[in-house]
Parts: sequence; structure tokens; C-alpha cells
Amino acid sequence: MTEIKHVSKSAPRVFAIASTLVLTIGLSLTAGTSAAPRDALAADTAAASGAPRSGGTKSWNFDHDRAQAVPQDWTIIGGGQWRVLVDRDAPSEPNVLGLPAYGLPRVEQSRLWVDSFFGRNYLLAIPKDSDEYTDLTYTADIKPWGGAWGSYAGLVFRYTDPQNYYVLVAACPKDYLALYKMSGGELTLIKQVSEPFKWSHWYSIKVEARGGHIVGSVDGKPLLEADDATFAKGRVGVWSQNDSRVNFDNLTVAPAGSGSSPSA
Repeated sequence: MTEIKHVSKSAPRVFAIASTLVLTIGLSLTAGTSAAPRDALAADTAAASGAPRSGGTKSWNFDHDRAQAVPQDWTIIGGGQWRVLVDRDAPSEPNVLGLPAYGLPRVEQSRLWVDSFFGRNYLLAIPKDSDEYTDLTYTADIKPWGGAWGSYAGLVFRYTDPQNYYVLVAACPKDYLALYKMSGGELTLIKQVSEPFKWSHWYSIKVEARGGHIVGSVDGKPLLEADDATFAKGRVGVWSQNDSRVNFDNLTVAPAGSGSSPSA
């Protein structure tokens, strides 16, 4: 004969009361612990959503990135064959950021050459973080080394999107340093000065921006000075065009106080 177990009528009441107490205590503990990190949670959410934030000093030499790959903390904008390259001549060995990659298929080289003949393709790469800079000092080592129409190495700053930014450009063998603005998708020259650049030679270029005043330098020598207030802040990056072959190394960006003046 199977034994039937009887449960006291008071047991469900005791269980219900105990459950209510546990739930109440749990909610109180949760409320107490979640209130404190609320600001941190909001900050994490903003960062994850790509919300712009004020940038601090940063540098990149690409020596910890894998060769022939896009740098892990950078992203390509608008196409281009940006890759980490091995360059034993680099100021910081062994890696650089280059365009296009060594060993590019001949068919792709031909396509780039044809595109260069019929139009202008502006090729950008920017860090994945959303740091923005207002007043800044931004430097890089560059080496022009090829291209059917020349080699163009540009430092992008106050970047909002591919249609809006400034860029300081060193052109070889056309031998000039120029400041442009891309506004509404149209590239406009602000100022250009003559400066010789040789193939396969490393140069240090720098842009300093304080408000609407911008200074461009090569190897520590200020060469270009201009005023333009189209863009007040934005991100940084690198730039080139068409089938340029150029290497970048030792990029450094630092915020600057608006009360200070750039080199003159």
C-alpha cells in the first residue's frame, strides 16, 4: 500500500511569508548597490555607443600589430589598402602603417592607376575610439615611396565624418606642404607652400591648431601658417589619395591649452 504524505495547511503560508521576506531583502540590496555606479554605467554606455569624448595624449607606432593586417585599433574609411607593413628603415622598427600594402596584385595596381587618371579617391584611416580634440599638436613620421601620380601623406584633424575635416598634406615629388579642408564633401585648398620631399626619405610633419589658427611644420621647421574656423573639434587620422605609396610611423596627438600659441 502506497503511503500518502499529508502537508500541513500552515506550510504554504510559512513558505509564502519566507519568499516575500527574501524578495524584499534582495530588492533592497540591489537598490543599494546599483545607485553608486550609475554614473560609471552611463559612461560605459556612452563609450560603447561611440559618443564623442575629449581626447588625451596618444601615440601609435604599430609595432605590436600583425603585419599585412589592418591595425587592431584603427579602421579604414572610404576604402584603400591600409595595412601594417614591415619597414626596416622605420624610425620605430619594425612596423609602419602603409598604403597600399606590399605585394598588391598587379590587377589592383592597374585599377588604382586608372582611378587616379579619371578622378580623385581620398583614402582615410582613423582610430576606432571616439576621442575628439579641439586645440592640439599632432605629429607623425612619413616616408613617400611611390605612386603613378605622386605620393601624398596627410594628417587628418578635427574629423567629423568623411565629408568634413582638415588635412595637412606633404606631396612628393610635387614638393609642397598644403593645408586643405574637406567641407560637405568638397576638398578646398586653404594654403600651400613649397617644400622639397624625396622618395624613400623619412620626414617628421606636425600640425598645431589653436582655435582657428593652424601651423604646419616639417622636421621641426614651421613652414605654413593659416587661419580657418570651419571646424572647431573632431577626431584625428591619416590620409592619402589615389595610388599613393606612403608609410606612417610614430603618430602622436596631444591636446593643447587654448591659451597657448602654436609655433610661428
